[in-house]
Amino acid sequence: MRLPSDYLDRPDFVPITRSRLAESLRGLGVRPGGVLMVHVRLSALGWMVGGIDAVVWALRDVVGSAGTIMAFTGWEDSPYHVGLWPERWQEAYRDQPPFDPAASAARREFGRFPERLRTWPGALRSSHPEVSFTAWGPAAAELITEPADGDPWGSDGPLGRLVASDGQVLMLGASLKRLTLCHHAEAIADVGGKRYHEYRMPVLRDGRTEWVDYRTLDTFYGALPYWDRIDPLIDSWAGHLAEQAVAAGATIAGAVDDCPLVLVDAPAAVRAVTAWLESRF
Repeated sequence: MRLPSDYLDRPDFVPITRSRLAESLRGLGVRPGGVLMVHVRLSALGWMVGGIDAVVWALRDVVGSAGTIMAFTGWEDSPYHVGLWPERWQEAYRDQPPFDPAASAARREFGRFPERLRTWPGALRSSHPEVSFTAWGPAAAELITEPADGDPWGSDGPLGRLVASDGQVLMLGASLKRLTLCHHAEAIADVGGKRYHEYRMPVLRDGRTEWVDYRTLDTFYGALPYWDRIDPLIDSWAGHLAEQAVAAGATIAGAVDDCPLVLVDAPAAVRAVTAWLESRF
């Protein structure tokens, strides 16, 4: 986020405030009382009075006391790739503190918002160490409950429940290639040849560290051979999937000052991405 001093040469500039942001989000179509997943690039807001705290308050103002806010947190310095690393690196990670939903930090590369929402009073966090989500509001517990089938990306995971709740996704300055919802479409698409990644994670259970085996969609290198369908020099596979939602009319674009806003209809977006995947693979 830029500093107030950066705007001294713009005397007519008005900083973005909690109320201005809330007004813009209402005008965009964010529904009060609904479930809203949010991706934030704070720097895109320029001068946001109150910083990331004001963003959370603005979101709360819009969804209201009956609404729920959700974010993808992951886990900072997750040992997702440790099994592919040199033995000395693996040994170092065996001394890593275990994943604790109540204490383990969100991944920094996701920006400041997931960690701020995770630490907001009353927020809850799901128990999967790699594919973890946080939510605040009356629907939080239902959203982040452990999926019965163990698939955090699937129909019974947080994103599947977001869709089932007729939820929305807000890209607040964030690029559409960050639309995590696309991984849910990958999980439920009726196609063969999906790639999975197997790994072990240290988790806190009953006060003790336990190393647990996990198997989830390979969202790092790609769950499907996108390089056969997409030119990586022109487009990213994640961005290309998100563009299917745009083409299907599942998004609404807006802005607050120079900050782009995109509101995504979660069920419609998943239908569009799933249809594209099933038609191509």
